Amino acid sequence: MTKKASTLLIIFIFISMNCFSQDDSTYLPQEEIVIDDCANALNKNDCLSLKIEHEVLDIIESLFKKRNQEIDTLKTSITFNLNDLNQINDERIYTFINDKKLNKKFTKELNKRIAELHVLRVDNKKPITYRPKYFLNYDYSTSNNQLNKIPLDSNCTFKGGIIEETPLFPNQPRVDDLTDRRTFNSLMQQHIGSHFMYPKEAVAKNISGRVSIMFYVDKEGNVGNIKTRGPAPILEDEARRIISLLPKLQPGRQNGAPKKIPYSIPINFKL
Repeated sequence: MTKKASTLLIIFIFISMNCFSQDDSTYLPQEEIVIDDCANALNKNDCLSLKIEHEVLDIIESLFKKRNQEIDTLKTSITFNLNDLNQINDERIYTFINDKKLNKKFTKELNKRIAELHVLRVDNKKPITYRPKYFLNYDYSTSNNQLNKIPLDSNCTFKGGIIEETPLFPNQPRVDDLTDRRTFNSLMQQHIGSHFMYPKEAVAKNISGRVSIMFYVDKEGNVGNIKTRGPAPILEDEARRIISLLPKLQPGRQNGAPKKIPYSIPINFKL
């Protein structure tokens, strides 16, 4: 059974990691956001981080009091970047907390508060081709019904904007972040479509469903550590086979240095 005899739906997702090493950057000095409240601060990055942390804590504490906490460690992550007017792009704010019962209200309120931050200026402004992202992380223990901050690894310390560049297919030119991701996505779909074969056994047994695929593109551009989760091993085997046939890619980069990047692709096998 070929791909023409079945329906194949592919969604390609780049997964940002929780924190990133920011040393030895070829893009230093890093882009720095200066908000109104931090205009006179000695360390603008520390001031911005503390301002956002204050909002995080305020939201968590209000939600925390309304239910019995079941998770002993709350982990939060925040990602955003700037728009063409050097203000925080309210369409590109991504927040998360590792508590399903809190996450919806937490992200809705925190996204709103971050979008309302007014940027006074941007120091070390980078060209639009290299539009940096801002990653912040705050972790708390919840012992004795109290929130206590957990120190992050020094590599996770906020130091300003980080420039991420997605892996590329061979001979794919770098243009800008959005174009590169869209082109990579299109080429990935072409690769999967051209190698996809619905397993005959699955057809005979009327097996269908969604297979989630996780893999890494390492610093050399090799694809590895392929993991799958789906309704049947036979569909998972087909998904792994397709990904294993990917060519050696151009590696992703962070601040100019090659970086191991994780990806996720759900494939729907539908008869």
